[in-house]
Amino acid sequence: MKRILLPLVTLGALAASFIGCTSLDEKLITGVSSQYYSTPDGLNSAVVASYAQLRSFYGREQLLSLTEVGTDTWMAADQSGSNNKDFDNYGGGLNSTVAPLANTWNPAYQAINTLNAALDRGPNTEGISPTVKQTLLGEAHFLRALNYFTLVRQFGDVTLSLHENKGVQTTATRDSAAAVYRAILADCDSAVAMLPVTQADYGRATKGAALTLRSKVYLTRAYQPYSPSKQADFQHAHDDALAVINSGAYTLEPVYGDLWCVARAADPGRSGYCENTGYNQNHKEFIFTVQFSYDLTNYDADNEYNYLHLVFLGQYDNNGIWVGTPRDLNNGRPFRRLMPTRFEQSLFKRYVGKPGASDILDTRYDASFQTVWIATQNGVHNPTGTCPHCTSGATINIGDTAAVYLNYQVSDAYRQSKAYVILTPCPTELADSTATGYCGDRNNANDGYNNWQRFPSLKKFQDNLRANFTAQEGGKVEVVFRLGEVYLLAAEADVGLGNTSEAAQMVNVLHQRAASPAHKNDYNVTAADMTLDYIMDERERELAGEMDRWYDMVRPGATYFVNRVKKFNPHAINIALKHALRPIPQSQIDGVTTGPKYPQNPGY
Repeated sequence: MKRILLPLVTLGALAASFIGCTSLDEKLITGVSSQYYSTPDGLNSAVVASYAQLRSFYGREQLLSLTEVGTDTWMAADQSGSNNKDFDNYGGGLNSTVAPLANTWNPAYQAINTLNAALDRGPNTEGISPTVKQTLLGEAHFLRALNYFTLVRQFGDVTLSLHENKGVQTTATRDSAAAVYRAILADCDSAVAMLPVTQADYGRATKGAALTLRSKVYLTRAYQPYSPSKQADFQHAHDDALAVINSGAYTLEPVYGDLWCVARAADPGRSGYCENTGYNQNHKEFIFTVQFSYDLTNYDADNEYNYLHLVFLGQYDNNGIWVGTPRDLNNGRPFRRLMPTRFEQSLFKRYVGKPGASDILDTRYDASFQTVWIATQNGVHNPTGTCPHCTSGATINIGDTAAVYLNYQVSDAYRQSKAYVILTPCPTELADSTATGYCGDRNNANDGYNNWQRFPSLKKFQDNLRANFTAQEGGKVEVVFRLGEVYLLAAEADVGLGNTSEAAQMVNVLHQRAASPAHKNDYNVTAADMTLDYIMDERERELAGEMDRWYDMVRPGATYFVNRVKKFNPHAINIALKHALRPIPQSQIDGVTTGPKYPQNPGY
């Protein structure tokens, strides 16, 4: 049995958490000197503590603000939280003082300094086998590269520190993004060379994880003006992706829905909630994951659990629109932080022919979104109402459908024939999936249409293994890299290289998996389909909500990002070219008290 990687040591509380004025000799590990890292236990503890640090970013609400909301496919819902509305509308509220920025910058540099100490001192560690030492150092290179990759994509030019800092630092400068990318790739090269194909502890980095990260780094740099050779970067990204695909270490999960949920006989179409009883957190498709636990005693702080099960859910309980579904553990606790744009819902090629009147083609929509709610009460009745908010008013009992979201319009007569409530996008959105067709943020609307409180719920993170239906403490694994994405990395690199035929082959592998059993031969693309826009659409169909969308939009450049988000996100009314980078946290700027002021990004 593989063990889940959890902290082996207590994480320390740092006195300050920005690079520039803090004593970076303070550690993620409590009560030890940095010399401890040159011992076998210390080297391992430093690496494991740096894995644990990932839980201060992954699994947290700030991840939504930084990676999903404010894109073409996701926008803020009615409940505020973690400044996500500021990140969605790109107004004055998105500034250097908002918490998600410092909460990303500070822990990343804390981890980097611990990893620097491990990499400086670890090579001289005695009393440890060469193989174990090499693996630990390879993990440190991987984790440092991962942290810097987050920083450079979010902030651009950042401080590059590759050795342990000792004492209080009151000066700091920003290194060019080009230099940061060179350092990231050097770390990736070391990780690829040093890491094993498999690890006994599930959750530790492997050669495949390092190759995947390097592929993504090369792909991202290929679009940048400082790329030494766009063609070479695309080629390296392609080759690393193919190395992972052809390694035999990973395989696609045959059924897409099984990546997130356990199939239920009562829900053959998989349009209901996500069942986690018996869920396999160690799929052969998963390349690198961040580990969580349902046993809270494994944690050293009260905010290390997976929070994401809360944030993608529309309101279903006591909502005044339909009856029979009080809040329960299965359907989750709906915090309504963000919702799919109309464009998001239109992306999925759900049906073979006419929506609702033909077979399912692409199973990924139903595997990703909950659109059906089942009654947990007996003898209830939905209101007959006035169409389009109308039903038959027939009795609903436990196990009957209480409400359904459809992404196409139906007639009043159809609504009146059903005991359950039907909600659809409003007519202007159905006619136009772009931002111009948006119906607005309607509070407590009861008109038969979606609104920013009630919408299809992304269920990939739903977690009914929590202690109870009010519990925020989720334990479900968060996937950072998986094989499905690697096919898309290869395809995007192929498009950059002009290899559109091979790009189509990569996409068709995913289409074969996504297609319903009756239509495996009906869902193929050709070389003529392979454009950057198509790849971006396909990435969302495959990776909806998996904390990559903002990176996808900014990767091809600021103009691409602004045009695409402005077209499809009705909230992003203030978006500008400057927003392809985030503002530097104010705490960092204020912490530099000696020498030149720490520069802010242009426009902030």
